[in-house]
Amino acid sequence: MFVKCSEMYRWLISDGWVPISQKGSHVKLVHKFKPGIIIFPNHGSQELGKGLQLKIIRMAQLNK
Repeated sequence: MFVKCSEMYRWLISDGWVPISQKGSHVKLVHKFKPGIIIFPNHGSQELGKGLQLKIIRMAQLNK
């Protein structure tokens, strides 16, 4: 299942991840309770690759 960047970004925001900075189309996200920083490629309607999608889900500790 491939997910669009915009959909994954909405999942992260709804899970509590907050953007702290952006350079170009890459957004740096942090969470109040979860460890780490996620650098997210916010390329709109483009689909994320399977490997990157799984990496972001693991880093964000999402259960989707």
